[in-house]
Amino acid sequence: MIVVVTGSTGFIGRHLVDALLERGAEVRGLVRPETPRDRRDPRIGHWEADLLDDRSVRESPVWDGATQVFHLAGVTKGRTLDQFRAGNVFPTANVLSAIAARSGRPPRIVLVSSQAAAGPASSADAPVRETDRPLPVEAYGRSKLQAEQAVMRYRDSLPITIVRPSSVYGPGDRDFLNVFKQERHRVAFRAVPRDHALSLVHVEDLVRVLLLAAAQTVAIGRTYFVADAVPVTWGALYDAIDEVVGRTPLGIPLPSLLLRLAARGGDLLSTVTGRTTLVNRNKVALAGPRWWLCDASRAREELGWRAEVPLLDGLRATYNWYVEAHWVKPLKAGSREPEQATTEEPTA
Repeated sequence: MIVVVTGSTGFIGRHLVDALLERGAEVRGLVRPETPRDRRDPRIGHWEADLLDDRSVRESPVWDGATQVFHLAGVTKGRTLDQFRAGNVFPTANVLSAIAARSGRPPRIVLVSSQAAAGPASSADAPVRETDRPLPVEAYGRSKLQAEQAVMRYRDSLPITIVRPSSVYGPGDRDFLNVFKQERHRVAFRAVPRDHALSLVHVEDLVRVLLLAAAQTVAIGRTYFVADAVPVTWGALYDAIDEVVGRTPLGIPLPSLLLRLAARGGDLLSTVTGRTTLVNRNKVALAGPRWWLCDASRAREELGWRAEVPLLDGLRATYNWYVEAHWVKPLKAGSREPEQATTEEPTA
């Protein structure tokens, strides 16, 4: 089995490479020329290509003999839709065009999209499903939806599966890193209200569904949400992280007006410096909806997939990895705060 992985140096990509190597696959990484050498996994081969240059992608020998392709390469940070399209849409279109141009039996293709492409749920009782009309609320989600649309142009000629993960966490993740950092302080400033809810999936559970989607015929031409069966409120998530970290801070919710003002400032700073700030218009838009919930029953029924990593275990492994990687400093002995009682339970 010869497997091509774009985005092999990213958070999900590294975990996918580990799983593929454990299964004895020959793994090839398609990387941008500017990808630092120290980020390239020495256990796999690397082929360089400019993902924005259709000819560079099409002429790469990385596709020779490939039986599976996982397209994960993309960007999650940006200021404008054009920036997100350059990172998510055009590379996807070029990868699919390159595969379609080759003769012989095409490889199985899995595109890793995002729940953001579909948008949030309308209520706690109506998580979004694959048959719902996509309604992304910001530029990142719109670009991921456009990438899906680019893929579906080849649905009659290539064996393609689209996977839409919910919020993904686990060792190596940076999106939840700042939440962990906030919860380590005596005072935690929280951008998302406690009563907002979200669907989560641990990266190991996501990788298992990616492998199933690439192997099973039923997955061809299908789209799958991926999430734990039971979502959580942000309040329950804060409390679980506090238990793992060993501190119960004073939580202070940030007013929405303050977040919007900070987003404008972040956008202005990004315009001046050319670097995307942590707080910007798109990030604040993602934090606004109350229910980021999706229904993963199709993946469970058709692929036989089940989420196996309990939330507390997954958060503990994530935090331990942060400490070992020196992304956060462990709390000093004796600094643990008294636990505060809570009756908040995961959202059903």
